Parts: sequence; structure tokens; C-alpha cells
Amino acid sequence: MLRLDNLNVYYGESHILRNISVEVGPGQVVCLMGRNGVGKTTLLKTIMGLLHSRTGRIMFEGVDISQDSPDHRVRRGLAYVPQGREIFPHLSVRENLHLGFEAAQGSVNGRSEQAALEEVFTLFPKLTVLLDRPGGVLSGGEQQQLAIGRALLAKPKLLLLDEPTEGIQPSIVEQIEQVIEGFKTERQFAILLVEQYMEFAARLADTYVIMAKGAVVASGRAADLTEEQVKRHLVV
Repeated sequence: MLRLDNLNVYYGESHILRNISVEVGPGQVVCLMGRNGVGKTTLLKTIMGLLHSRTGRIMFEGVDISQDSPDHRVRRGLAYVPQGREIFPHLSVRENLHLGFEAAQGSVNGRSEQAALEEVFTLFPKLTVLLDRPGGVLSGGEQQQLAIGRALLAKPKLLLLDEPTEGIQPSIVEQIEQVIEGFKTERQFAILLVEQYMEFAARLADTYVIMAKGAVVASGRAADLTEEQVKRHLVV
């Protein structure tokens, strides 16, 4: 489904991502791991077209999308929940969701907005009682539910999640895990997950990719991730 071929990304003359090659198959949950600052978020932004690679290709469903704009990538089936959620704090939950639906119009195959919202509310029922609250007053966990729900309105084929458990209370982490586990069971779409919470990642991922100093240094089945690899590349 997604194949990255030898991506090289620079900030100015600083070489941030070095010859990154990664594959995500249909319905897979792939966990992207590594210490802070190794380039994980940069990679997700590059996949979404928010940053551009100097060399290499991004292939999605057999098509080179390296030159596509972010909105075209959304229409092709990519969705992104960034670190920090990036909801609109002065807009209500309802308005945030409406904007998400409007932005995804090219990819929702004629669904009504109400039908799309009902699917989100089934996954995150608490949002139904928060609809008129400004996004900025929600807790971190509520904002994360809103951000994921908004991304799902596009009916993505691949969902990019950047540290969805960061700063969230355990009960909400558990709920988000259950939602992702449901996606994994149904294999409706693939997920590329950046996650520092090892137990969370280990329970959900099919495969893992470890980055260090802007490069991929290890990858494989999640069940085969060793304690030695964790100590060498992940433990601070």
C-alpha cells in the first residue's frame, strides 16, 4: 500500500532523513519507534506532503505521490493526526468535525455528514456531549478523541498517528487502544503509528521500524522485537 524508497529530507543543508525505505501493507499496523529527535515526525510530515524529500519516492497504491499536495494525498486516502492534535481551539467540537468532513469531501463517496459523524460517535461517544464546547477547553484525552475522529471522517486507507498517547490519562489511552484494536481486527485501513509507550505499541503493532539519527536501523515483526534492541535504540 505505502512504500517509501530511499527518502532523503533536509532542513536547509541539515540532512534529517537518510535513505529511508519503509513499507506498510493493507490493513497493517506498523509502529515507528526511536528516541526523540531521530526524525519520526519529520517522516510522517513528509508522507503527508507537509515537507518534501530532496530525493527518493513515496508510492501509495502503486502511484508515485511524491509531488502531490497534502490535500490531494488526503483525497487519495491518507489521514494524519499530528503530535499535539492541532485542533482549532476557538471552534466548537461540532465545528471542528464539520471542517474535517468538508476537507475530506473528495474521498467520502457521497456519505452524508450525519452518517459520517455517527460512525465517529460510535467510536468516541463522549464527543456527543461535548459538541458545543470549544476545542481549546477540552482535556488532552478529549482533544485526541476529537483529532482522531476528525481524521476518520475522510474514510482513510492509511492513518498516520503521531504519539496518540502523549499526555493522556490512562483511561483514555485504554479507550484509544480499544479503538485502534478494532481497526486492526477489521483491517479497514492501515496505520503507521509513532509511539514511545512500548507496551501500547507492542500490543497493537504487526511490525516495527526503529529509527536512529535519521535512518532506519532495525525492522521486523513486532513479536520479534528484542530487549537488546529496545535497550540499544529506545531506552533513554
